[in-house]
Amino acid sequence: MPSSSSGELEEQQPLLDPDDPMVSPLNLRNIQILKTVVRVLVYLNLLLLVLLVISEFFALPWLTNKGKSFLEIDLVIICLIINSINNLFFVVPAYYERIVGYVISGLLLIDLLVILCVSSVRTRSGFLGIVLIIWTCLNSFLNSIIDYYVEEARHYQEIRYTGRIEKRRTVGELVIMFLKVLVELFLLWLIWCISVTLLLQSFDAHEKPWGKLIPVNNSSHRIHLACYGDVYGNSTEPIVLVEGGQSTSSEEFQEWIEELYHLNKLDRFCVWDRPGYGFSDSAPPPVSVGIITEYLTEALAKEDIQGPFSVVAFDIGGLYATLFASKNKHKIHSILFVDSWSVDLLKKWPFSGGNKKNEDPNVFKGSLQLMDNIMGFKLWLRGFVSPLGLITNIHWFFHPMKYSSKSRIFGRDMIYQSKYLRARCQEQLTSGILSWNEVQNADITDIPISVISSDYMIKKSLNWGKWQREITRRSDKLNEWVIAENSSHFIWRSAVGRKELQQLLLRLIGKQHFLK
Repeated sequence: MPSSSSGELEEQQPLLDPDDPMVSPLNLRNIQILKTVVRVLVYLNLLLLVLLVISEFFALPWLTNKGKSFLEIDLVIICLIINSINNLFFVVPAYYERIVGYVISGLLLIDLLVILCVSSVRTRSGFLGIVLIIWTCLNSFLNSIIDYYVEEARHYQEIRYTGRIEKRRTVGELVIMFLKVLVELFLLWLIWCISVTLLLQSFDAHEKPWGKLIPVNNSSHRIHLACYGDVYGNSTEPIVLVEGGQSTSSEEFQEWIEELYHLNKLDRFCVWDRPGYGFSDSAPPPVSVGIITEYLTEALAKEDIQGPFSVVAFDIGGLYATLFASKNKHKIHSILFVDSWSVDLLKKWPFSGGNKKNEDPNVFKGSLQLMDNIMGFKLWLRGFVSPLGLITNIHWFFHPMKYSSKSRIFGRDMIYQSKYLRARCQEQLTSGILSWNEVQNADITDIPISVISSDYMIKKSLNWGKWQREITRRSDKLNEWVIAENSSHFIWRSAVGRKELQQLLLRLIGKQHFLK
């Protein structure tokens, strides 16, 4: 019979060499399907990565959330690495790679549980963040499962064509297995760092916002606004509105103002966080000085806080204060510029133009960061690394009391947070064109201003004194220009500078009777 004779021929067929192409598991239909699945996952993750990068420049539906940071991009990159390695070395399974993959999936499941259990983290992660955690978990788990089935198919083919399971491995296969395990261990370390950072953020959730988180821009994100004293009454004293700096939150900057409030020398003041700073959420793109000041105007209107405002602005906050005052002149009592930026500092190279001198940007190190292309590139690199929380985790582990939740949210460690770095990148993208034009065209000629400048910055920089003088000329109603002696850029940190700041503010708002 034909069937029996063919069976006999198959039994009598000589055994093949393990390296023969016929022994490859790719000859099995189900393994070919799995190979296609892996390839499709590579393309899907590549497409998702492109969309997420584009969403940093343009607002795309479903690709934004209130706490958006670089974590979403990092998770997709991890998925892309997992699937690309599996696609490249598909027919070389590695047992220990699978074990590490299962551990990664377990860690991500724990992360998902933490996000779902902590309301503030869940709100900021949003639909996008939760879905990407699940997606990364599934990618890792599926990679391990596929690797297992490939190994089983390989054994099946070896028994079928060689008569035994081949235990030996070529040097090339050993190198590939080592590489796969090494990459998987690296990814495990990344996920571990992300998990620790997420746990730390969940712990920080006990530190509640000082004021209210007010939805703005059609509820796309929330702005933190905290007010003290009777800001709703018709008092003749203006409301002091605090605007923080480039690397200094309003909560940190307002310490010397809060001291006046507790000494009963100041009746009322408000503190707010720009998007990405302090307690505020991340803002969708695009972002500029003008757009962010609109968020502040909207938040004040929703809280029915009408002013008048005496805006106290430090560092780059002076540019935001200028534009806010220009758009709300009828609500502005005065502005106090505290060692503020010139509009030139929004340019990629601020030393161009008449009467400016070229100087080494390093003279500003420790005080401020320029908006040049090199700094923009560094910010993006720091942003991609920031979800790992390398510095904040080290600070917390070795100095838990010194680097507390307050430090991470609005203190010295705020500058390492992913949402802060994303806000800086957004600010950098539009600084030299959109933001520069907005501030340059702002008109505050009729608004009373006072200016206080650091003698340290003027002596250190060839241009700082010129920039400070330009600020004094923006208004026809300059009250005072004070040079803070023996004070760094952060004037309030020295006893002399703090006293000069407080006295200058009291004079500006008409509280001279408190001066001694």
